[in-house]
Amino acid sequence: MLKKPYYRYPWPPPLETETPYRAHFFKKLFGRRSTTDVPLRPGAMTPEQVKQKIRQAGVGKVVEILRIGYDGTIDDMPIIVEILDITEEGFTGKIVNVERELIEESTKAVVFAKRGGGTIEFQYDDGDINEIKEAEDTAIIEESQDIEALKDVLSALEKNDPILVAYYDKKRRGTVNVEGRLLATSEDKTKFRMLVEKVNRIELEEKRERLFDVKEDMVIDIEII
Repeated sequence: MLKKPYYRYPWPPPLETETPYRAHFFKKLFGRRSTTDVPLRPGAMTPEQVKQKIRQAGVGKVVEILRIGYDGTIDDMPIIVEILDITEEGFTGKIVNVERELIEESTKAVVFAKRGGGTIEFQYDDGDINEIKEAEDTAIIEESQDIEALKDVLSALEKNDPILVAYYDKKRRGTVNVEGRLLATSEDKTKFRMLVEKVNRIELEEKRERLFDVKEDMVIDIEII
C-alpha cells in the first residue's frame, strides 16, 4: 500500500486561511527588497549615504548626480536635477537641461532622448549612484571669477581665432561650454562677440552669434583651441 506523501505545510494552503509560510512566500516574491541586501555596483554610494546627502541638500537645491552604468563605468556627464520632493524611500528631481534648450534653438533635427527634460524618480537603494554634489552657487562662481585674467586673454586674441568659452547660465543653473570663432572685442576687453558653432561638444546646424559680457554673463574661462 502506498504511503501518503508528507507535507510539513499544506501547499497550496486553504484560501480561507493565511499560514505564516504563505505570507512569507508572497512577501519575498513580490515585496520590495530591503536596503540591507541591495546589490551595489562597484563604486556606488550606500542607500544611507544617498539619503543623508539628499536630506542635507534639501528640497529646492540643485545637485549633480553621477551614476554607474550596467558595465560598471561612471557616466561622463552628471545628471543635474532640482530636488522637488524627498521621501523615506527616495526623492524626485526635475532635470535641469543646460544644453538641451540652447542646442534645440539652433538644431532642428537632433532629438536628445538620453538627457530629455521632465522629472526622474530616484530610490535610495537603486545602487547605481557614484557621487552627489550640490551645484555651484552663483555667489561662489562670481567670487572665483578672475576678470583681469579674462581681459588679458581677450587682448591676446585676434579676429577669427577658434575659442572655447565656459560660462555659467543663471537661468538654467548650469555651466555651459561653447566653441566657435571670435568676431570682435570691445576696447576695454570686457565684452566680445563670437560665432557659436558647438554647445557642450554638440555641433549646431545653425551657427549663432552671441555677445558676451565677461562679468554679467559670468564667463569662467576663455581658451584658444
